[in-house]
Amino acid sequence: MDWQELHVGYLHDVYLALVRREIQPNAHWITEFLPRSATIVLEEPGLAEDSVLALAWDEESGWRFGMFAQGDVHCPTLLRQQRYICGDVLPDPAEVGDTVLAVVEELRRPRRWWQTRESERRWGWPYPPSYRSYRDVRDGFDDRLRAHLPPDDPTHLPAAWPEVSQSPAQEIE
Repeated sequence: MDWQELHVGYLHDVYLALVRREIQPNAHWITEFLPRSATIVLEEPGLAEDSVLALAWDEESGWRFGMFAQGDVHCPTLLRQQRYICGDVLPDPAEVGDTVLAVVEELRRPRRWWQTRESERRWGWPYPPSYRSYRDVRDGFDDRLRAHLPPDDPTHLPAAWPEVSQSPAQEIE
């Protein structure tokens, strides 16, 4: 597997974590440019009609969520009212799922006329954290991504197999 595709396994794990929490992904894509990035658009009933919640990930600042404005495979994802979540560029997929579930539940909660936006719990950070640069090719990030690849993927095998000192036929003698 080419290094540009190493994040596919991790994104698959996050996708499954969302589905296990009954969060409905509507669309998803991996962008074709650097830094490596991806988007998951959610189909959540109970939100305002014009509110389409989305998650976006990139290898420099991690996960963010907000209201989907635009984006696709060829165009970076733009989110309105975005917040960066989970405190790591590669958080555990279950943590991403739990955070998104909590945010969606908060957004579904009916709002009273006397409640203002200031009384809502604010998730994450408004500004992008800088966990790493995609130019840092020897920082161990790709190894963390490889840990999420399926075990039958040949690129997931150990770098060197232990040397066999003797063949099975020699052991019998």
